[in-house]
Amino acid sequence: MVPSKAEHLKNVAERARAIMEKENVEALVASSCENFYYLSGHPSTFMYTLRMNEVALAVMFRDPSRRTVIIMNEFEAAGVPEDLPQCELRTYPTWVDVDDPLGLRGGNYEGRRPVNHQVQEMFGLLGQVLAEHGIHGGRVAVELNSMRYPAVNALREAVPGLEFTEAGAILTELRALKTPWEIAQLRKSCEYAEIGIAETIKGIRAGSSAAEIADAFRLALLTHADGSSSRFHMISVGAHFAPAHIFDTRPGQPGDLIKFDVGVDVAGYGSDIARTFVLGAPSDTVKRIYGALRAGHDRLLELIEPGMPMKRAFDDVMPLIRRSGLPNYNRGHLGHSAGLSLAAEEAPFLSPSEETVFRPGMVICLETPYYGYGVGSIMIEDMVLVTDNGCERLNKLSRDLISL
Repeated sequence: MVPSKAEHLKNVAERARAIMEKENVEALVASSCENFYYLSGHPSTFMYTLRMNEVALAVMFRDPSRRTVIIMNEFEAAGVPEDLPQCELRTYPTWVDVDDPLGLRGGNYEGRRPVNHQVQEMFGLLGQVLAEHGIHGGRVAVELNSMRYPAVNALREAVPGLEFTEAGAILTELRALKTPWEIAQLRKSCEYAEIGIAETIKGIRAGSSAAEIADAFRLALLTHADGSSSRFHMISVGAHFAPAHIFDTRPGQPGDLIKFDVGVDVAGYGSDIARTFVLGAPSDTVKRIYGALRAGHDRLLELIEPGMPMKRAFDDVMPLIRRSGLPNYNRGHLGHSAGLSLAAEEAPFLSPSEETVFRPGMVICLETPYYGYGVGSIMIEDMVLVTDNGCERLNKLSRDLISL
């Protein structure tokens, strides 16, 4: 049976309240686009599409009898489904005029129109909501580190008397463990990314540029992956390894490396996988580098198991890569959690300082990237689901260096 989003949201709320109980937090307030969506189940267009900050809040209470409250401007709030599980909606006015000629809103219609987004209105409403739910003191966890300085000041002025604590660690702990519904989205996202790569490489030949390959990848998703969209696509050809917003039009030459580091969006969840190809025969240098990276990557797949600290995987694999042909290889991490983050990478990381242990239900990206002047970019990156006795690789594409 396909897991439902309602079951996912119930699972998130139960685990969130357990953490709030442990941390003695009365309420958890999300203000970033990913965490607002995570707690409420509704993606904010103002935040995701328009990249606007501090425009909506999702407030979850430790008390399980209290529903999650969505605080949002009335213009965008008109698109929130009425049957969103375990949520209630509270709105504040914005600059966009929304009329009520038929009187459908009744006494809820105010007609006030500020010049622009009013963060004071939003946080003032937050104060009212907390008071209505009996929270007049104690600790409230808020995403302070992701908010701009003026917004933090506005929050403290609008809601005095409460102790605000940073919510980042709570949300990281929550999001690291995936619900069955989230795993289903990430499986599909990984599958679609691989479809995009597999379709794109069919047309690559000497003379293909990064710009042309990127266009072909986007088209492949639209035509072969249920019309899904690319979340990001870092595609490089030849020695040009730096991330590019505008892709290089230089024609690829025999011997050039072609790297795909791509992710596809499915219901707000994004894959992050990578594969490398070569135009014609690879050089001895490329074969040596790839062999070392592949040895490390394969070892990561063997190592991952529940209960293992992430830093132990890093400490095991880095020396192996160096012994296998890359003595100067140096990375800050060898993987990360996958999920909602628009930046692709999200905590926890497989780093030398990460104490977090692998747990069943985590979805992790394992990566061993290389960037070299005069060589280009070489990457192998897989998504794995941590299981009760190891890990399941979600990727199906070969990890070999394939000549095109």
